[in-house]
Amino acid sequence: MIAYDLSKVSARIDADKSGHIASMRKLLMQPSSSQEGLGIRECAGLVSDMYRRAGCDGVEIVETKGNPVVYGHCKGDSDKTLLVYLMYDTMPFNEPGWNHPAMGAKTVGMDLPAGRVKAIVNRGADNTKGPLAAFLNSVGACTKSVGRPPVSLVLVAEGEEELGSPNLPAYVRKDKKRLSKASACYFPYFAQGGDGSMNLDLGVKGVVYFELECSGKAWGRGPQEFAIHSANKAWVDSPVWRLIDALGTMTADNGNKVLIDGFYDDVLPPTEEDEEVIADHSGKFDPETFKDIMKVKRFMVPDDDRGELIKQYTYTSTLNIDGIWSGWIEKGSKTVLPHKATCKIDIRVIPNQSMDKMMPLVRKHLDKHGYKDIKMTEIDSGYDWCRCSIKEPVVQAMLRTLEASGGDPAVWPTSGGSVPFYVFNRILHQPFTMGSIGHSGLAHSPNEYMVVEGNKKIAGLPEVEKFMVRFMSEFAQSS
Repeated sequence: MIAYDLSKVSARIDADKSGHIASMRKLLMQPSSSQEGLGIRECAGLVSDMYRRAGCDGVEIVETKGNPVVYGHCKGDSDKTLLVYLMYDTMPFNEPGWNHPAMGAKTVGMDLPAGRVKAIVNRGADNTKGPLAAFLNSVGACTKSVGRPPVSLVLVAEGEEELGSPNLPAYVRKDKKRLSKASACYFPYFAQGGDGSMNLDLGVKGVVYFELECSGKAWGRGPQEFAIHSANKAWVDSPVWRLIDALGTMTADNGNKVLIDGFYDDVLPPTEEDEEVIADHSGKFDPETFKDIMKVKRFMVPDDDRGELIKQYTYTSTLNIDGIWSGWIEKGSKTVLPHKATCKIDIRVIPNQSMDKMMPLVRKHLDKHGYKDIKMTEIDSGYDWCRCSIKEPVVQAMLRTLEASGGDPAVWPTSGGSVPFYVFNRILHQPFTMGSIGHSGLAHSPNEYMVVEGNKKIAGLPEVEKFMVRFMSEFAQSS
């Protein structure tokens, strides 16, 4: 194989910068909220068009029982094939707190710990239509300048990640023959911190999402069909307080310790390789950067014990209340005794827990404590945890690319978030990696953003796209 001409691709990326930003803005401004079913098919069509413009063949919008998968493949310069997992759906964007239009893709100046940058603010800029567009821009630059990317590509973009990827496993099993041509999986994602540090995650946690509802009708006490005047609390029970009491039995220490029997039974301690990764990482990790981005004053673990703080984040299985509501929640007063109360909960699972065990454990706990009337409903099908060794060739290719970009990457044994890599790892037996240079933030929050014009510490969009091409080249040469 003749050495791939990275300089030609880099020159093309620089020349096409304005067009690449325009393509990214068009994708970001197309709504694709899977939670609301908003703009999904239009966005799938837009992604398929982007595949074709990037030089992909065999582009298909594949139907599932839910939102479609956008498939494509692209012949590369080597005999290696990389499966690239992408997601085109986002969370809803109509929450309060946006300083700029949530779907306006406005470019704004932003001060980060690493200095002044320009960023695009839009839902999906971070998670993960921004990285999706950047990757397809990089492939397109390869096609236009050299004729093909460094490695053959199989592209899979789903539209249900924010719903727990309920139909992705069935799709992967059905299309296993085509997808198995790849020897590894890659998830493009901006992984620089706000201070310019470089990070690499070796795995992800799994997630389960469900809803609890306490109603007077199911309980047989309290208001049965509608909220009543709060004066009646003197002689009528409250489903709201009952739900709060039930939640109180499930955890201690402000929700930081789960009291559900069997919850931690399958949790594995860090391996020897994990301990080595943590020891190396702790010297590169700056807690202040994370607190600044999230606007958090303190962590549960003292900041000066960085190794323990990393373990707390990566090896803690959590039970979190995402939202809780009942009765009158609008402006002003309205004294009522509500007839029902609801909360949404997510559980993050880690090795060697199984997502399938979590909801039954919660149901058993509620029943044991006398809350059989509380209704439990699965909201997202969820997915399991997944881990990959730092020794895998695809991970080593990512590390080499990060180091070639002038970084000393901090390696995290597991991300605190969740991505459905288990589908590719356990069905197709593919190792995986994720990441890139570049910075973005505030996923699922108002003012979600991604940097497009960086500085000496944080990469702008052209540098991100060049990085992705170099990573593909490194993987093509891996043994």
